[in-house]
Amino acid sequence: MDFQELVYEEITLPIVALCQILVEEGEMDQHAFFAGLLPLLAEPEREEMVLAAVIEMSKCAFLGFQFSPLVALQIDQLLERSIDLAHTMSANGMN
Repeated sequence: MDFQELVYEEITLPIVALCQILVEEGEMDQHAFFAGLLPLLAEPEREEMVLAAVIEMSKCAFLGFQFSPLVALQIDQLLERSIDLAHTMSANGMN
């Protein structure tokens, strides 16, 4: 799997799924935050944009959002995968 596919599978698709759940739960502010990350991931070959999305995503813990247990678990998993990917990019000198 190349880098672009990895970003799509590990970050973009989980954010899209998370946005759907947030809409279903009526959490529109949280939805807007996570949906706002998708343009940063539109060009997954641009590692700097992927890193910007990961950094921006990590801010969700400080915005005062309340999440259902299901959403909180998905966000934790998403952040973990994103941070691992960012570390891999740094270790490989991809930035």
